[in-house]
Amino acid sequence: MHLMHISVNIPWHSFHLSGLGRLSPMIMGLLGAQNSMGIVKRSIKKLIGNTGPYKFASWAINKYLEEEMLIYKPGQFKECGQGVFIDRPIYINFPDRVILKDKVHIFRDTMINSRGGLYIGQNTGISNRCVILTDQHRYIDSDKIPFDNVVELKPVVIRDFVWIGIGVMILPGVEIGEGAIIGMGSVVARDVPPLAIMLGNPAKVIGHRSKEHFESCKATGKYQDIIITKHEESLLYMHRVKFEKELKELGIMK
Repeated sequence: MHLMHISVNIPWHSFHLSGLGRLSPMIMGLLGAQNSMGIVKRSIKKLIGNTGPYKFASWAINKYLEEEMLIYKPGQFKECGQGVFIDRPIYINFPDRVILKDKVHIFRDTMINSRGGLYIGQNTGISNRCVILTDQHRYIDSDKIPFDNVVELKPVVIRDFVWIGIGVMILPGVEIGEGAIIGMGSVVARDVPPLAIMLGNPAKVIGHRSKEHFESCKATGKYQDIIITKHEESLLYMHRVKFEKELKELGIMK
């Protein structure tokens, strides 16, 4: 995956923001916030009228402002470690109730409801289009139906070195143990043991990582950054045999 991102160096942080490119901070510095953009739009309309170019410029400015609102700065979080990467667009409704340890990576189109509190441990990766919920409406013994106005807070804790696949949903009150892997499309409705490999709806344990190997890598500091700039390809023997003809046609295997 190739991502264009901006690295904003702030004391105690190296915080990465993907986005429109390196002009984004400069434009915001020149134009200010939303009120300034409104002045720009009115000035363009006064010059060229309510024409096609104006409508396009207005749409572009609105889109820009919409995307700028989805950039989260380190100071907005309860805690933000070093080397944190947040892709965009990402939606987090209560960033002040989120703790991100070092080298947490969250990829685009993820939606996080953090009202109930969210803790994410170091070197944890959350893939595209995930959903994390930390509260729910009260429906048991509620004053009204289908639910009343009480929101029950149910924190989510994700420990260190967790790998969460594309499209995973994590329900309120769940703890995901250290080193766990959650397969794509899974719905995590209950706690996940450390080193467990989970898959399905609801997610179930289908295997475990080697504890000896995991602890050895951890003890020797062999940590892989979630964003990999150069991959080494490996083709399993079973796939070489199963898809030999197709792999040769694709040019992947000689």
